[in-house]
Amino acid sequence: MSRYEKQERFVSTNKKGIDLSHFQGDVDFKKVSEAGIEYAFIKATEGATVQDAKYTTYRTDARVVGIKTGAYHYFRALSSSPEAQRDNIVSTLTAAGFDASTEFFAIDAELEGNEKATPDEMADNLHKLLTLLESEKILQGKRPFIYCDNNFWANHISGDKYAFSEYPLWIANWNVSEPRIPATWKTAGKSWSIWQHSNKGRIDGIEVDVDLNWVRI
Repeated sequence: MSRYEKQERFVSTNKKGIDLSHFQGDVDFKKVSEAGIEYAFIKATEGATVQDAKYTTYRTDARVVGIKTGAYHYFRALSSSPEAQRDNIVSTLTAAGFDASTEFFAIDAELEGNEKATPDEMADNLHKLLTLLESEKILQGKRPFIYCDNNFWANHISGDKYAFSEYPLWIANWNVSEPRIPATWKTAGKSWSIWQHSNKGRIDGIEVDVDLNWVRI
């Protein structure tokens, strides 16, 4: 199979998505949909007290034009307890009308804002938050996705301390032909469900750069 044929097969079997937050400003989701985007993953919350100012608006506007939506939470390992973060997530999703039967939810685990956390602290508090969320009715028993990049996961979290591979992987790896999968998932024989392949996407309907994703969920 030629490289072109492989690319054509990849594009035909994976869907196009974006992820965004209030930094994207006003968005014309009709134009976004016409550009071929089928999924919009929207920041909902961060830590214990932050709710993204555009979450509800983006979610409503995207769904009106038939774009499938998901929400994500920016994880804070030390500045907010898992319990307080759980409460922020649940109240925000509930107020927005989040529906786990048609939407997905992810925890965004990154180094920024978590520089002082040890790998064990990162793992312990992430696992605690994931466990708390699994018992919440708002997610209807569905496990959250974990967003991360391979370098962060390998160097800043004790990934083998818990069964994180049981959670679907949203991997960030930009401008490469194939993403690097963290050992936690790779050794379990698992791969990505969402691949954030660019942070410099340009899409009609959005005036600034936006993250681009391939989706197979």
